[in-house]
Amino acid sequence: MKRKFTVNSRLLTDLIPNHITTFSAFCELINNSIQANAKNIWIDIEYADKESISPTAIKKISIRDDGHGVHSSELMAKTLDIGTANKVGGKGIGRFCAFQIGKKFTIKTIGYDQVRKKYSESIIPLSVKQVENAAKIGDLETDTQEEELQGDSFKTGYSVIIEDLYNSTETENGKDRNRRLTQQFLEQNINDAIFERYPLEIFNNKVIFNVNSKTISRDDFIDGDPVKKKIIYHDKKGGSHDVFFSFFKVKNIEDIRVFLTIDNAGIKTVSNSLKYDADWLSPKIKGWYIYVNSEVLSADNYRNIDLDGLDEELSAYKLFIKSILNQFF
Repeated sequence: MKRKFTVNSRLLTDLIPNHITTFSAFCELINNSIQANAKNIWIDIEYADKESISPTAIKKISIRDDGHGVHSSELMAKTLDIGTANKVGGKGIGRFCAFQIGKKFTIKTIGYDQVRKKYSESIIPLSVKQVENAAKIGDLETDTQEEELQGDSFKTGYSVIIEDLYNSTETENGKDRNRRLTQQFLEQNINDAIFERYPLEIFNNKVIFNVNSKTISRDDFIDGDPVKKKIIYHDKKGGSHDVFFSFFKVKNIEDIRVFLTIDNAGIKTVSNSLKYDADWLSPKIKGWYIYVNSEVLSADNYRNIDLDGLDEELSAYKLFIKSILNQFF
């Protein structure tokens, strides 16, 4: 059937390439799955054959979960209202961050209608060209496949399949540079990259990540239990903030890395990272990931925060973090 979208194309165009990297945009899709109370997230990346000529190293990326899903009766309210400011905690672009990675993607979802006690399956194809051709708000149409399922043996869930990824020529200059696939997507890096972003979810078994048919296990990364601390930070304006530190002893890692996180719609999201080092540091002290969470960084600026910029508050906050790490080590 044909569905007409509510689209603020200008807002959507401004927001979608706005994540610092394509991997950050991909993590927005993971966040959507976690917000839908998914217990399992399956990530599949189809890599190009090394023997063949391909414009990109990756042909297709898909993410699937066993969260709530969306029933066809709620598609307009929960999925097809794009780039407007009426979504809780955001601007209605969650799944559409896929456009920063590829020129087209397909949503597949099985949802349950609590009132009618019925399941449905919906398939929604979308492309960047469709959005670019939307001359005004509300004039984008696409053909969807929607079916009411008979019986009660179905499991709800949501998947996003991203195709026609941007190649290196298309991402050389300007704003499109943010569409370049980053090293995290490579076969040898993807598991480490997922762990870096979601250590607590993995450590606490809140979410089971399966990447290319392999389960990410906390035992593959973490040595022992994390050390947790709460320290009060006094900002430049005289305000006080609780800052929460989680220290993870990590296997097979030489560096000590610090990840600054913020609460983004209920999920601790990495806003930036830095490498910790000190002249007095013993060579034996290595392999730590430290996650720092507080309200000092807001959800409004997490995508592009510049820790090396001229902002005095951020500079003071960075020095505060370093002093706590000096005490710890």
